[in-house]
Amino acid sequence: MILDKYIFKELLKSQLMVLLVLVAIFVGQSIVRLMTEAALGQLPPRLILLFLLYSLPEFLTYLFPLTLYVSIIITIGRICSDSEMVVMRAIGYSPVRVMFVSLILGCGAALLVGVISIELTYRAAEARYTLQQQASSDPEFLPIDSGRFVNFGPYNIYVEEVDTQSQNKDIHQIYVIENTEVGDRPAASITAANEGHIMLDPDGVRWLTLSDGRRYEMSLDGSYRRAHFDTFRAPLSGNITEETRKKGVIERMTTPELFQSAELEAQVEAQWRISPILATLILSMVAVPLSMVNPRQGRFTRLMPAILIYAAYYMFLLSLRNLMLTNTIPLWPGLVVVPIFFLLFVAIPLNLPKSYLKKMRRPPRGGSGNQGAAEPIAGSAEEVKP
Repeated sequence: MILDKYIFKELLKSQLMVLLVLVAIFVGQSIVRLMTEAALGQLPPRLILLFLLYSLPEFLTYLFPLTLYVSIIITIGRICSDSEMVVMRAIGYSPVRVMFVSLILGCGAALLVGVISIELTYRAAEARYTLQQQASSDPEFLPIDSGRFVNFGPYNIYVEEVDTQSQNKDIHQIYVIENTEVGDRPAASITAANEGHIMLDPDGVRWLTLSDGRRYEMSLDGSYRRAHFDTFRAPLSGNITEETRKKGVIERMTTPELFQSAELEAQVEAQWRISPILATLILSMVAVPLSMVNPRQGRFTRLMPAILIYAAYYMFLLSLRNLMLTNTIPLWPGLVVVPIFFLLFVAIPLNLPKSYLKKMRRPPRGGSGNQGAAEPIAGSAEEVKP
């Protein structure tokens, strides 16, 4: 039908425009963050675009439901405010057809979200992990240059000479400065060595190995100690914990592997990958009745309530996810509760006809007692008439 094609085309065009705007915002913020990490020596500048590309799938799984939701509200709201919907209803085009067209686009978006969430997300995480391993172990990508300070966690390292031709990127004339105030450990320490190199262990921790050097430790009371060493090792990736390592392993698992795993975190991650698919369909059903506005109200009248509903949906989803991770609530039905709740108590009530809602709100007619009370009033009124 011509009107179906018209509404579908307008919805798709609006969704693409909203998607481009939000992706541009995400890319801008991500580039600023990655350039900051590159400036601090935590990321090679040439890998910024690759890291940005591998971060897009995870972001798109949350972006597609939002863009479809906003595009339906804006597009149908514009059609209603321009009185186009009045003309459509006059020729027999009901809001049910609008819901039908919106659900067609919603099913397509849900299918695309499913492909991204189930197939592309873990592949992107695997590619990002491989790139991080390469950047951590390959001498070409190690952010160390001659004559500059580099920050590695709690350490500030200055290197006078870097041998980029060696396998482990050997360094000469190294100075390592560490500041700490934990317990009885020294308040500051300076380590100087003639030679050294950086290597990566099987757990993904980057180590700095120095040889033939001296170490000076200054305590809080002003005293200091001096020591000479033949070999000194220090972890440069101190922020890698068992929790972050486990999280990285789960992110790289396929969805069938997550469902088959006995780990609680893996089961929650599997449900989390499915949740954007259901969110796309439920939010499509919620957006259509919210967009049906009076021409005098304006197209953005119900945009704020719609945003609140969207925020409530994802806050509810995040709350259940945290409760599941802490074993506060059982694993099943888990996150499925959120789309079912919004379907029964938000989507369906909003889509019920107004006549049906008025009939439900209308008080029931009184019994014989009420009818008897009304008859004397009518009768007395007739008696007053001449």
